[in-house]
Amino acid sequence: MDSFPMIEVRSPATDLVLGHVPHQDEAQVKAAVDRARKAQPAWQALGLTGRKLALRQLSAKLVRDEALLKLISDESGQPPHEAECMEVLYTCELIRHLTGSAARKALREQRRSPFFFANKRSRLVRQPRGVVGVIGPWNWPLLNNFADTVAPLIAGNTVVLKPSPITPLTSLHIKKLWDELGLPPDVFQVVTGQADTGEALVQAADMIFFTGSVAAGRKIAAAAGERLIPVVVELGGKSAAIVTKEANLTDAANAIVWSAFMHSGQACIRTERVLVEEAVAPQLIELLAKKTSSIRLGPPESNPDMGAIIFEPQIARFEQQISQAVAAGAKVAAGGYRRPGIGRFFEPTLLVNVTAEMDVAKQETFGPVLPVIAVKNIEEAITLANALPFGLSGAVFAGSTSAGRAIARRMQTGNVCVNDTAVHYFCVESPLGGMKQSGLGTRHGHEAIAQFTWTETIIEDRPFFAPITRLLMKQLRFPYQPRIRKLLHVIMRLLYG
Repeated sequence: MDSFPMIEVRSPATDLVLGHVPHQDEAQVKAAVDRARKAQPAWQALGLTGRKLALRQLSAKLVRDEALLKLISDESGQPPHEAECMEVLYTCELIRHLTGSAARKALREQRRSPFFFANKRSRLVRQPRGVVGVIGPWNWPLLNNFADTVAPLIAGNTVVLKPSPITPLTSLHIKKLWDELGLPPDVFQVVTGQADTGEALVQAADMIFFTGSVAAGRKIAAAAGERLIPVVVELGGKSAAIVTKEANLTDAANAIVWSAFMHSGQACIRTERVLVEEAVAPQLIELLAKKTSSIRLGPPESNPDMGAIIFEPQIARFEQQISQAVAAGAKVAAGGYRRPGIGRFFEPTLLVNVTAEMDVAKQETFGPVLPVIAVKNIEEAITLANALPFGLSGAVFAGSTSAGRAIARRMQTGNVCVNDTAVHYFCVESPLGGMKQSGLGTRHGHEAIAQFTWTETIIEDRPFFAPITRLLMKQLRFPYQPRIRKLLHVIMRLLYG
């Protein structure tokens, strides 16, 4: 492995080198998948109880691992609060649910009774796909990397995880913990490298789970389609928060600012735009600006509210969107600049007087920039919310839950919070997925596990019906008899005519 080029991993907050990981080639990826394929039957044979025990052992280790928290903060630049209370908490909660009631519901054997052949019955058995390749993004080193392996693992698959080359160290640390616990070898593996490492995984695995950009998701789905293997992809979004004139504006502002700027806005489900009725727009903007300006920005050791920008090219995207919006008439109500000095820090930025035609209002930002658009009424807000080719999440702030729910039902998006934002990501009992260009498939709920299986249908005789079955089937097989056809014709008229 030492003969392969090494990838340098740096902290976005301090620019210090954290380590180096190998760039693994096609042959190494194929070897990892081959090992996973050999390990899969024994992992499946452990049964649900055995797999649950293994994953919960790992979960117990995660919550006690101080080194893990520091590593997450170091390589992602996020505050320790988010590393523990979002990444680790989410992962452990997901393991709790997916190894419990969700697994029992998704994997239980079902029996069905045919109507026409009442002497038969069918058994529906969920079988794992085999080896699932999980390709993770750079923004959440734990939450969207190892956590995405839990559903395929509990379903009985083995997993090869390919993290982003920008934040791979957390995934490798989890692999180290897996091995230290003595959990089954080759069931969970990590391969590191650039895009071609991920491409090799798509060509070798039996199913792919990808989280990332729309452009990359299209390529992966196309490559998987050539092989006729299933994919789950969670892609980009431009989530809208609709604020009605009846809403509690203080609560709305507090929730929106947190959703927009947590993890420096580097979250797919973050609030990417605010659509507020113009009657209350000035009041909401004042609250948003005050809250945004109070956010503490800094490296993890300073215990900030907001950390660094992980991926350097994103900053040019922020700056382009802000300058284009200002040139077209928008105003910066808070922030707007990159902080000078060491580390990649960008001030939380609030843009007002934004129109729907501006890039910042229609293109995903994926960073700490929040545009506010004033609308005449709720009809216009819903129209604008649904106008883009994304549909990952959203929020509605209204005077009552029922009023908010009525608006939410009209939004073309996979997930909507009423009088709150982003908390749906922790409601792991319910499916979470996108529509339109925001993805295929889901995470969370028993549906997340079921999608990593295929259904085998077994048809068998019902107890005590075997003699009747032999007699009945004999009449239906060769040689065909005119009297049987006439009898079936009468039965068809009675049943369907």
